[in-house]
Amino acid sequence: MILVSGATGFLGTHLLKRLCEVKAVPIRALYRSEDKKAYTLKFLNLFCTKPSKEKINNIEWVNADILNIPELEIAYKNITYVYHCAAWVGNSPNQSRKMRKVNIEGTANMVNVALAYGIKKFCYVSSTAALGQYPNSNEVDEKAPRESEKFSSIYSISKYGAEMEVWRASQEGLDIVIVNPGVILGAGFFNNGSGQIFKKVMNNTNFYITKHTGFVYVGDVIDYMQRLMQSPIKNERYILVAENLSFKWVMHTIAERFNTKKPTIRARTFMLYMVWFFQQIESLFKPLDMQITLNTIKKINAKTEYQNDKSKQNFNFEYTPIEKAITLIYKDHQILQNQ
Repeated sequence: MILVSGATGFLGTHLLKRLCEVKAVPIRALYRSEDKKAYTLKFLNLFCTKPSKEKINNIEWVNADILNIPELEIAYKNITYVYHCAAWVGNSPNQSRKMRKVNIEGTANMVNVALAYGIKKFCYVSSTAALGQYPNSNEVDEKAPRESEKFSSIYSISKYGAEMEVWRASQEGLDIVIVNPGVILGAGFFNNGSGQIFKKVMNNTNFYITKHTGFVYVGDVIDYMQRLMQSPIKNERYILVAENLSFKWVMHTIAERFNTKKPTIRARTFMLYMVWFFQQIESLFKPLDMQITLNTIKKINAKTEYQNDKSKQNFNFEYTPIEKAITLIYKDHQILQNQ
């Protein structure tokens, strides 16, 4: 039986879709919100092929918190393989404690129970945010050293801490694989995470940023995770990035495909400092999740080139070009809109 944590999130939902379409392996899915579970089921019934409908109905849903070990022990019974997709994503300093607890302590709980229950293989979904960087270079591969946390975001630190728990478990006998996706693009979840790129463009935002980073289609991430879990590969990590692109190019391509106007104003550093300043003032009067942080501003013009050679060498893997991925996402979005 396969266990999926974070099953009602963006990546977890797409993973469930893929698992429902492959051979009949029982699935147990962890969730926390009934509303999110209902949306995931709607998504699955809409996009899964007809032969998969019965398998959707046979998913075993377990309401469990990864911070609650007794609940996890119940969820792990009769499990063979684990996909750990659950995470707390954000930038706001107000989320620091929660993010560390969920991402680091929650992951520690997941691997500890996996060790106790003799799990055959454990796949952890990390992020390129957890990777290091070579001195005086914008190129990043799986071996790039992480030497300083001075300019790291809270999210980056928490994902790196979570990885350390997974590697520790591998030393204790758990077979693991780690994937480090770039910015994941996919349909169905435009209100949070990377999906907000689509939402901003669809809402005719005037602003774009020049940051240059790695992007990948959600279908490729799911495909690669599944191949790793079915292979003899263990105790390895893989950067999953199809192309290194600017946010401007991605936003303009989305605008062309979704038939909205292209953002034309570059969000300059001084503009972001102004937004940050007013956020600080507002936060004095009410709790506020910061959309812009000092770390965000420092990296607004960053150009990072993520190397995908290692991942491509496995399975002769070919990534979906991002322009094609955006077209696929548009088609899926049209289906969702018509429901």
